[in-house]
Amino acid sequence: MRPLPSVLSLALALLPACAEDHKAEAPAKHDKAKPEAKKAAPAKESKGEAAKAEAEKPEPSPAKAEPPRPDPEKARQARRLRDLEIRLQRLEKENSRLRTDLAEKVESAPRVVGSEAESPDGALAELKAGNARFVAGARVRSVQAGNDPGLRQTLAKGQAPFAVIVTCSDSRLADNLIFDQELGRLFTIREAGNCPDLQGLASIEYAVEHLGSKVVVVLGHSGCGAVKAVQESGQKPLPGNLWSLQAAMAGLLDSVRHDPNENPLEHLGHLVESNTRRQAQAILDRSPMVKHLVDGGKVKVVPAHYDLASGKVSILSMPASAKAEAHH
Repeated sequence: MRPLPSVLSLALALLPACAEDHKAEAPAKHDKAKPEAKKAAPAKESKGEAAKAEAEKPEPSPAKAEPPRPDPEKARQARRLRDLEIRLQRLEKENSRLRTDLAEKVESAPRVVGSEAESPDGALAELKAGNARFVAGARVRSVQAGNDPGLRQTLAKGQAPFAVIVTCSDSRLADNLIFDQELGRLFTIREAGNCPDLQGLASIEYAVEHLGSKVVVVLGHSGCGAVKAVQESGQKPLPGNLWSLQAAMAGLLDSVRHDPNENPLEHLGHLVESNTRRQAQAILDRSPMVKHLVDGGKVKVVPAHYDLASGKVSILSMPASAKAEAHH
C-alpha cells in the first residue's frame, strides 16, 4: 500500500495551477474597466460644455445705484411754495372781487356835491363822510379822477374847492385820500407843523373870498416831527431856518402842563393837539378877512387831528382863550 501524500506536498502541487487562474482573471477585470472609462469620457465633454456655456453667459449688469434720499429742507420749501401759490390765487380772486365792487360803487356814487357843500356845516359833514369811507377802506370819490378823463378836462377850465385844508408837509398826509375827495375839491396849504405863514394866510383868504370855500380845516397829526423838534429844543435855538418853527409855535410848551408821570409820547400828543388849536385861532387873529366871513356865518375855521395809525380824523375844539399866542 502506497503512503498518502502530505498536506504540504498537495499545496505545492496546486500552487502553479492557482497562479495560472489568477493570470486568466486579471485581463478580464481590465476589460471590464474599459467601458467604465469610456462612460467617464462624456463627463469630460459635459464639463467643457458647461465651461463654454458659462463663458457665453451675459455679464451681470452692474448694481443699480440707490436713488438719492429726499432733502427735508427742499421738501419743506416746496410745500411752502405750493401754499404761497394757493394763497396768491385766493388773493387775486379777492382783489378781482373788490375791484368789481369798487367799480360798481364809483359808477353809482353821486357826482360833485351840490347843496351839502354850499354851507360851512354841509362842507364839514362831507369831509367827515369822506374820512369815514377812507377809514373803512371804501374810497369812492378819490378814485373817480383816475377813471374819469372828462373830470380833468372840466377842471382845466377852473376850480371850486369847497374846503381849505391847512396841514403839515409830512409825506403821510394826503388830504384828497384822507377825506376821499376828487381833484379840484380841496384847496391845500402845507407847512411844517401846519403853521401857515403870510403866504399861507394869503392863500386861505384867496380860497374863501374868491373860490367860495366854506370851511378851513387846520389838520394836525400824531407824531408831528415839527412839534417834536420844538419840544426837544426847549429854549435852545434850532439850526438853520428851523428857528422859524419855534417862532410859529411861541408859547406852545407853556400851554400844556407837563405831568412828570406822563411818558414823552403822550406829552407830545397833547402838544400836537394844542398847536393845532392855536394855529386855527391864529388864522382868525391874523386875518380880518377870514374873521369877517366867519362872523357872518359864511365860513368856519375848524381844528382837527389825524391819527396816522387808524386814519381817523377827529374834530377838535377851539382854544379856550380868545387869542392864540402863535405869531410869525
